[in-house]
Amino acid sequence: MKTRAIIFTTLSCCLATSLAFAQSPEPAKVTASPKPVAPAAEPAKAAQPNMANLLQNVNEVAKQLQTNLADLEKDIQASRDSIEKGGQVLDEMLASVTAVHGSMAEDSAIWKELNSLLELWEKRRKETLQKSESNPAFLPVAEAWQKKIDTARELRKQISTERANSVALMRSIQSDRDIVLSYYELGQADKAIEGLKKVSANLTSLNENMQGIVKTASAVQQQPISQ
Repeated sequence: MKTRAIIFTTLSCCLATSLAFAQSPEPAKVTASPKPVAPAAEPAKAAQPNMANLLQNVNEVAKQLQTNLADLEKDIQASRDSIEKGGQVLDEMLASVTAVHGSMAEDSAIWKELNSLLELWEKRRKETLQKSESNPAFLPVAEAWQKKIDTARELRKQISTERANSVALMRSIQSDRDIVLSYYELGQADKAIEGLKKVSANLTSLNENMQGIVKTASAVQQQPISQ
């Protein structure tokens, strides 16, 4: 009897322990806290077109052309008895014209900046003109914007013209190159020099036209808009 009682007691304890373990709540799982998300960076704003930048770029092109032409006459005379020097002078003149053309091409900084300025100023003119409908004091401001736009359009026309002229000059130098060098080979230095001076005269005209572009660009910048 005692043995049975002991076995019964032992089984009862085991059963109670099992029930207690089954009913005890599972330990809470530790979950990692979500990492903070960094705020998205705001897209960079496009820079506004700037007339000062345009004028600076035009000035740099014109000054470089003047620098290239400074010793041209001396270089031409120094090439009188040397076909190599004559060819070098032609190459330098072609490089000068090519640089001017590249600076005013349709994908150039000068051309893009000017078109962006014209677009912006036309927007300002329309906004001011709309304000003048309720406040006539804005009308002179709208007129000032129109004058500035007209001058800028003249600048664009000048640049477009010189772009075309520079293309024609590049082709002329390339086509005349063999002729000039042929005169060197024949020993007819005077004819060769004459050909070089012809190209030089065209470069001088290009330089004068570039100075006109600088003058017009300066006029655009100096036209104030009273607010």
